[in-house]
Amino acid sequence: MARLHRALLAALTGLAAACDARLPEPETAGAQLYAARCGGCHRRYAPGSLTAAMWQVTVTRMQGELARRGVPPLTAAEEATLLAYLDRHSTGRDTP
Repeated sequence: MARLHRALLAALTGLAAACDARLPEPETAGAQLYAARCGGCHRRYAPGSLTAAMWQVTVTRMQGELARRGVPPLTAAEEATLLAYLDRHSTGRDTP
């Protein structure tokens, strides 16, 4: 039984470690904003996991969710910074 518990704990630890994506360009304002404002409530999804259009829909939806929860929404400048960062690293984007 102890062996099963250790195996289960090891598996759960591995899954937890994989939850938060490593962010590209972590020192940029966009990455820091994403980590702070988005990662403060839920796991961070890899910017490359969605297209730019999907990120736009997601950010718009989350603005409504923030308001519903009584959390200050992103300012227009923060939203622009965040969307520029996510667009730059979104899937389907040709990189030089």
